[in-house]
Amino acid sequence: MKHPIKIAITGKIGSGKSTVSKIIKNLGFFVFESDKEVDKIFKIERTRKKIKDLFFNKINNLIKKDGSVNKSLLGDYVFLKKDELRNLEDLIHPLLKKEKQKFINSKKNEKILFFDVPLLFEKKLFLQYNYVIYLHVNKKVQQERVLKRKKMNIEKLEKILDAQDYNLKEYNKFISIKIDTSKDINQTKKRLVSFINKKILNL
Repeated sequence: MKHPIKIAITGKIGSGKSTVSKIIKNLGFFVFESDKEVDKIFKIERTRKKIKDLFFNKINNLIKKDGSVNKSLLGDYVFLKKDELRNLEDLIHPLLKKEKQKFINSKKNEKILFFDVPLLFEKKLFLQYNYVIYLHVNKKVQQERVLKRKKMNIEKLEKILDAQDYNLKEYNKFISIKIDTSKDINQTKKRLVSFINKKILNL
């Protein structure tokens, strides 16, 4: 198999993608974390200007006093309007794609690279990866995790879940392993290590 082997980490909100990414980094692997890269993109002056041009007259207090974009207000707005969400994605996704390619180019000598990809199935990105790790969690734990986040409430969570709605059965054949992260973190780590050693490294 051509190197680097690309492994996607995905799952719905609150499924444990950030935790799993941290575990994988602690194991010594590199992870491209999409959400963190998007945060960096939002800080680019050119990007902020384009967002302002698109949404300034539609969202009150979009730009904070320090000049940064109020991502919480922007998110609340676009999740209610699919056309506006598409406009935002058309701006951000090409920039994210460039950053991802830079990451790959800078790690060409690595055997394995991991990618935290929240919208893997929604955006039909799964064919770009050699393996897919799908994380899932029961509803109770999902709510507990997500509602601890700043500026998050049950109504906002439901909107996000609606936007992440897809029929998982359609994608089962593309999933290499499913991990229930509702359980103890050590069990999650054990499943990950076993998968990497047996399936990827053939140890």
